Amino acid sequence: MRRLFAILTLVATLSVSNLYAQFAVEDNTKAKNTGDVTLQNPLQNMNIATQFSSEAQAKLERQRIRKERNYIEMSLSLQGSMTSYNDAWLESSKGGSNTMSILGTFGLKHTYTNERFSNNTQINARYGYSRQNYKTEASDSEGIWFKNIDEFWAQIQPKWAVNDHWSYTALAKFRSQFSNSYKSATEQLDEHLKSGFMAPGYLDFSVGMDFASTNAKFPIKISIFPLSGNAIIAKNSQVEENFRGRGATNWFGIDIDKNLFFTGGSSIKLEMARTWGKNGWLGYSGNVYCYYGWITNVSTLSKIREYEKYEEAYNKWVDDGSPEGLEPKVVAHHEMLHPTVDWRNTITIKASTYFQTQIMFDLYYDKALSDQMMIKSFISLGLTYTFKNK
Repeated sequence: MRRLFAILTLVATLSVSNLYAQFAVEDNTKAKNTGDVTLQNPLQNMNIATQFSSEAQAKLERQRIRKERNYIEMSLSLQGSMTSYNDAWLESSKGGSNTMSILGTFGLKHTYTNERFSNNTQINARYGYSRQNYKTEASDSEGIWFKNIDEFWAQIQPKWAVNDHWSYTALAKFRSQFSNSYKSATEQLDEHLKSGFMAPGYLDFSVGMDFASTNAKFPIKISIFPLSGNAIIAKNSQVEENFRGRGATNWFGIDIDKNLFFTGGSSIKLEMARTWGKNGWLGYSGNVYCYYGWITNVSTLSKIREYEKYEEAYNKWVDDGSPEGLEPKVVAHHEMLHPTVDWRNTITIKASTYFQTQIMFDLYYDKALSDQMMIKSFISLGLTYTFKNK
């Protein structure tokens, strides 16, 4: 009996020892210690859900920052007007009189803001035609299409904010027209050409300070540029040929044998845009830009006086009968620069999301083009579409 108990005790002890050895071997297989380096399966310590979540959050954060810093607005519109009269209204017009006008406009505005720095980029274009009945040799009432509006401009204005109202700023702006312009609707031949693409073209650049009002009822912006420059470009062979054919000595304020005229001075720009009523059914936007090339006037004052004396002597010589051999000596053409004023106003009345009426009034003065104030107005109804990213 004692022998049987001893045998059972030995068998039980050996069984426990084998079971412990089996667990010890399996544990060493999972992690084998080789001195200072422990070899393990890298997938055991990888948190896949956390990594995917971090990448998605980073992408959303980048999108949020881009949208916060960038504002984009784009508008397209096609507008027109039409009037018609018969003989009962206009007795002198055989067949009545019909007038039709079409105007297409495009606007793009992008504003980038990053803390105290901001940059505003704008591109605008307007192109319009009108059709009206005119009496010609071929017909008493002939419909003729004539371009009435043609312009485009692009500008960039970076700013560095000093406080809530004032900023350091710079401005660069280029403007010209798309196609040729003629004297009138009945004079649209090559010999009647008066202006065209890059004839003239204007490049303005300025450095100064900018003031912005925080009053929502009077959101005016004033840019003051003590140092400004203006370059007039005239580069169109056909237009130049017409000016030379008329015996002109200069075109668009530039000597006829040159294509560029640069002046220096100061400028100021005022802007305002706001809406009224529910959903902004009534809106107004306007801006005034004034430039005076006083730096150029001061630097060329002696040449300006010399040319004025030549003009007086030449007029006296003509009044005396233009005696041969007594004509005054010709000097270079220099004139005193006058201020340039460009004032634009637009009133918008929205009938619905896509239909609106626009009333535009532009006033422009540049003595190099005309001694008189140039005024242009337009009233139209048509389709419009505006896209905003926020």
